[in-house]
Amino acid sequence: MNDRVTWLIPILNGMPYLPETLASIEAQTYKDWEVLVWDNGSTDGTLEELDKWIPSRLPGKVFTGEPYGVGGSLKRLVEECNTEFCARIDADDVNFPDRLEKQIAFLKENPEVAFVGSQQQYIDDKNNFQEYDYFIPENHDDIVHIMLSSNCICHPSVLFRKSAVLKVGNYRDLKNVEDYDLWLRLASHFKLANLNQKLIYYRVHPLSTTQAAIRENRIFDLAHKCLAENAPTLYGCTADEAQLLCSHSHPLAIQTLLKISKYLEKEQGGNFLTRLGSESFIKSSKRLVSSEDVITRFVLVLLALHKIDSYYEMIAIMKTILKKGYKKINKYINSHSPKIM
Repeated sequence: MNDRVTWLIPILNGMPYLPETLASIEAQTYKDWEVLVWDNGSTDGTLEELDKWIPSRLPGKVFTGEPYGVGGSLKRLVEECNTEFCARIDADDVNFPDRLEKQIAFLKENPEVAFVGSQQQYIDDKNNFQEYDYFIPENHDDIVHIMLSSNCICHPSVLFRKSAVLKVGNYRDLKNVEDYDLWLRLASHFKLANLNQKLIYYRVHPLSTTQAAIRENRIFDLAHKCLAENAPTLYGCTADEAQLLCSHSHPLAIQTLLKISKYLEKEQGGNFLTRLGSESFIKSSKRLVSSEDVITRFVLVLLALHKIDSYYEMIAIMKTILKKGYKKINKYINSHSPKIM
């Protein structure tokens, strides 16, 4: 296949942001592309707007009359496209003009990488810049480590290889976690990457499906279930062990974390101890450990001693251990002391 790119856009009521999204595709410095849009039952003028652009201004096709969820419509779009390179964008986000140019160059230089995402600039419904604490790692190992506790890939920023996505079974129609599910499956077979540059404006507004899922406290349960299903293949732990980690209820999380690190060494290379002590593995592990699991917390601090703030965290944990130890000793003495009548 050549280097032509297909934009994949699932859509449901994309107004009023859709024209800006389409204009950002038209303005790309990389010109060899087409657009496929799957409409999932829009009633707000989306189809009328798309008719102004496709195919007169943007080469491509709009599919209507067969609504799915996001995952289901993306699955169909992947099946319909005729190019190896597929670019994702949502109808409320905006591309930087050089996005495709930079991502195509990266994938051509790194044939082992299945997809490349990017950093993003958050904007609101009025295009005002917003700041959020959302860590996007760049290299494969860090991505795999962080995905143990959260989805660290900005879906609409991704350019992927169709052949890789089909090899792992394509998108599945899993509401709100169709992307996370795909990344976890891809990571078992291919390398993943994110560029360190911002290449899209990611819009945060009340009507987005992701924000609705967050408000309704659905997305975390869905993500935990998704991770548990994929954990045996990618991380080498059982679904039950993964669920315990996600729910912060593992009585001794370090056991499973050691198991995961050893499995990743076997399946994906790298050194077991180096992986275990990496900043990304420790960062992700800390999000999974119960506050009562002082042994695991203490071990993670020891692994991160090169960080200046870890010293103070270690002191706090040692105090907790001593306090718990004192209570247990005192309870034991009281329960075994002779009664004085």
